[in-house]
Amino acid sequence: MAITDGVFVDTIVDALNNDLALDLSDAAAFKLALFTNSLVPNFSQSAPAYGTSPLNASEIVGTGYSAGGIALAGAVFEELSGEPGTARWTFTSPVEWENSTLTAVRGGLFYVPGLSNRAVLLRTFGGDYATQDGTLSVAIAADGVWANQLVAA
Repeated sequence: MAITDGVFVDTIVDALNNDLALDLSDAAAFKLALFTNSLVPNFSQSAPAYGTSPLNASEIVGTGYSAGGIALAGAVFEELSGEPGTARWTFTSPVEWENSTLTAVRGGLFYVPGLSNRAVLLRTFGGDYATQDGTLSVAIAADGVWANQLVAA
């Protein structure tokens, strides 16, 4: 198995049980760390966190990238406009690493440094990306980084 899209179940369950103070609309709470396709996630692990196994291996290394990734801005958790019953989680786009030289960038981990680096979501970029003294830009889709239909249409 390689990097895939997924929500870390224990994080969401803990948040819904009020065991974790996760605020998906806290604009300053989240970071995005980049990984290669060698990352093998476990979406069912207990207390998943950036920097703990398996999220402590396969992180991108290169000029213009610092371990732990980049702080995100403009977090929004809301009902998706035009899609009744669908929730979306999104951020200000794009997220950029300027003047970078990176190879084999395959996906990103969304996590909360203020909650012991708790992992929330992993997204694949669908292929490997690279920069050579350029800008790696991660555009956020119109329906966000995560969208889920909560009510049948």
